[in-house]
Amino acid sequence: MLPSNLLVARAKGYFIRPKYSVFSDLELYVARKLVRAFSRSVGSKRKHLEDSVKKIEDESFKLGLDYRFARGLAHLLYRRVEFIKPKTKIDPLKARLEIFAETSQLYSFALSEDERRDVLERVSERLNVSTEELLEAFKAAYEEEQIVGSFKEISAEDLLREYNLSLTQTLLFKALSINIDVEVSGTEAKIILFNVKRLSLMYVAEKRENGIRLTIDGPASVLKQTERYGTRIAKLIPYIVALQRWKIFAKVRKQNKIYSFYITDKYSKLFPKIQLRLVEYDSDVEETFYKRFQTLGSGWKIFREPEPLVVGKHIFIPDFAFVKNGVKVYLEIVGFWTKEYLDRKIKKLRSLRDVKIILAVNEELSCSKVFKKEFEDVILYKKKLPAPEVYLVLKKYDPSPATRIKKKTKEKPIRLPEEAETYISGLKAAKLSTVLEKLSKYGLTYKDVVRVLEEKGFEILWTSVDPNRVIVRKRSVSLNSE
Repeated sequence: MLPSNLLVARAKGYFIRPKYSVFSDLELYVARKLVRAFSRSVGSKRKHLEDSVKKIEDESFKLGLDYRFARGLAHLLYRRVEFIKPKTKIDPLKARLEIFAETSQLYSFALSEDERRDVLERVSERLNVSTEELLEAFKAAYEEEQIVGSFKEISAEDLLREYNLSLTQTLLFKALSINIDVEVSGTEAKIILFNVKRLSLMYVAEKRENGIRLTIDGPASVLKQTERYGTRIAKLIPYIVALQRWKIFAKVRKQNKIYSFYITDKYSKLFPKIQLRLVEYDSDVEETFYKRFQTLGSGWKIFREPEPLVVGKHIFIPDFAFVKNGVKVYLEIVGFWTKEYLDRKIKKLRSLRDVKIILAVNEELSCSKVFKKEFEDVILYKKKLPAPEVYLVLKKYDPSPATRIKKKTKEKPIRLPEEAETYISGLKAAKLSTVLEKLSKYGLTYKDVVRVLEEKGFEILWTSVDPNRVIVRKRSVSLNSE
């Protein structure tokens, strides 16, 4: 993806399209010169590379190409460079701090040449280095003094394909909605669907005769975290254009106007070919939860990326599945959202009849109340999804008679003895095991105690299913008060 100011796109009527490279002799000439400049720069200073790139950009513009073309190619090539700090006798930061400290003690910061020499000699003597070595260390903190350590080679043709892909990604960063049709095998369909899921995109997936249709909410439709969401869509696009049969149609907002963007596999030769594979998870919420749940010893087997559920023409992929003695329960984590997406999501979840599902919703999202109102098994979380809370909900579905929790009807209020009321009113923070031991004397069960505490405004920090490690506290009380 390129910075938005390097996007070269042409709007005509209601349609917009990036100005793709068509591998003309002139474009290939500029691309080869840039690749050669980067390749030859290894071992030299960054400033020398930047000067070479600037000359090629100027030449490209004089030859009639858009100034953003060469600059966009250079932007992609800089990503293939590893810059390293120059070796100096002393630490660059230490050199700068010492020189500034010495200057502030002796002079104003507008130094004459003699004053500057005096400062350098004093500091170099104190640090036991020459003034030349001190100056080298001082300058090493500047970016332009960095050394080109290595460059990952690429051909001019492949660079132009990367450029075309980046133009597409950058344009779609301004998309309100994206429709993708792909004709794929069953295995390819699963990989594409799982990639959409792993990237936490807001989507609707439909079965088609020879593949699937994806309708994805675009970055321009997201109220918050637009850049983060747009980056995730950019990660999906290479896997779409690498397929044999595909179409992309999008509604794009540019300068307060809405345009249509349409492209098909007829243009596949413009883009790089990559191997279709699963992308890495873009969020550590799922990864952290998966590892923590496995350590609980709950008896439930947890599976990531369970088989997709088909509801009519729609395809739904939960984040996790839990299995125990033939009982399967799904878990869906709600991330990015818009009002329209929530409406679709709720409608889809309602249609999942005879499917046991738990919803985990980020408490910081204002949509959390909507899910609490619509569905029974909803867990609110902040930064990390607590595995013990999911386990407590799973107990309701546990096929083992000893652990199964009956579905709630209307619960009668619990009446507490005066001594128990006094104890709870004076409670600020304690271990759950301590509270259980105290209140069990009054005939209260584990379930009763948890319910009473929640009704009385206590927060239960489920860091474990072990009551000795679970903390109970009044919501306005910090942990330090225990």
